[in-house]
Amino acid sequence: MKKSAEVALSRSGLNWLIVRPSLLLDDPGTGTVSLGPAELHGEIAREDVAATLAELLHEPRIGRQILELDTGSTPIEEAVRANVRS
Repeated sequence: MKKSAEVALSRSGLNWLIVRPSLLLDDPGTGTVSLGPAELHGEIAREDVAATLAELLHEPRIGRQILELDTGSTPIEEAVRANVRS
């Protein structure tokens, strides 16, 4: 059902963003992630997912894409900016 919802959303006229995080951990966040259209899936702290989602919500130039999220070495703000389409 989730995939069907994603397909319907991606075909709509809405400004959407789908974020697919890796396996969620209760560990403390690191403030660094790997974010892009195709990322390896490992593990990520819920705290880093929440911080990334907050940063994405404040970036109006991101939309109409699917981004995968994993633990990484890029600061969250920089990772979000790197996915802004011009």
